[in-house]
Amino acid sequence: MRLTRIVFFGTPEFASGTLHALSACESMEVVGVVTAPDKPAGRGQTLRASHVSDTAGDLGLNVLKPSKLKDPEFLQALEALCADVFVVVAFRMLPKEVWAMPPMGTFNVHASLLPDYRGAAPIQWALANGDEATGVTTFLLNERIDEGAILLQESLAIAPNETISSLYQRLMVSGSTLAVRTVEALIQESCTPKAQILAENPRLAPKIFSDFTELERLSDLRQMHNRIRACDSYPGASLALEETPNDRIKVFGSEIVNLSNTGDYGLSIKLIITDDSVHLAQGENLLNLKEVQWPGKRKMDVSDFLRGFRMRGKFELKR
Repeated sequence: MRLTRIVFFGTPEFASGTLHALSACESMEVVGVVTAPDKPAGRGQTLRASHVSDTAGDLGLNVLKPSKLKDPEFLQALEALCADVFVVVAFRMLPKEVWAMPPMGTFNVHASLLPDYRGAAPIQWALANGDEATGVTTFLLNERIDEGAILLQESLAIAPNETISSLYQRLMVSGSTLAVRTVEALIQESCTPKAQILAENPRLAPKIFSDFTELERLSDLRQMHNRIRACDSYPGASLALEETPNDRIKVFGSEIVNLSNTGDYGLSIKLIITDDSVHLAQGENLLNLKEVQWPGKRKMDVSDFLRGFRMRGKFELKR
């Protein structure tokens, strides 16, 4: 039986799960891996390979690291692999010269239920918006980012206090499985691509920057709880106090104590430090914090933090 020849495109850890899954399939052969060039990292700025590059090396796969995707030498090398299909996970936009090359097409694995959350940060935005469900989608590439025809989708429920660390891992596994199912469906010609229909007010997932983590920009504790979930464990949500406006305090992990009094949502929000807890308060509404990183200090759970921190009281968030 002839194996289906695949070229895989990806860079971060999220993509490595799919590369492992495809490589393990007896009916498929990953004949090449395309990833980002090595980049300087750390204090010494030594060149570091991408997560996918390391994974491909461990699997003994051929790796290409083009700096320009339209480079004639790269296109020739890619064509010489004679792939049936290209699979893309968390990679930059491909030019038509690339995605139109394989006879079975090129599809992308995206961590949302498209057309919701087109963009670079779908997992973070689903959590920040307090969604109760998300999922993964495979879709055919075209000239526009995340707008190609949908092949397959799979839904996942989001737990009320789930953080990005947990959801990221679950979506990575789900995306890996869906990628394999999609290749099988393309081989069997058993799935019909469906055009995306965008809602009147689409929910997008643009790249996040430092202001995404800043809790004082939000108006109530429910939003803050969801933003902490979206930033835990990296990069960490943060806040500034009126007393220390130039220093940012990072917080990780939150637990809703009481959010029933919605009439308090217009009130100011305070950080309250007692002998046994650190929490955010808005009127009668409370949100316990589990870990704190004070400016200049290491990250620590609240009990350890309180043992070494003498300041107690109520502190206004900077506005």
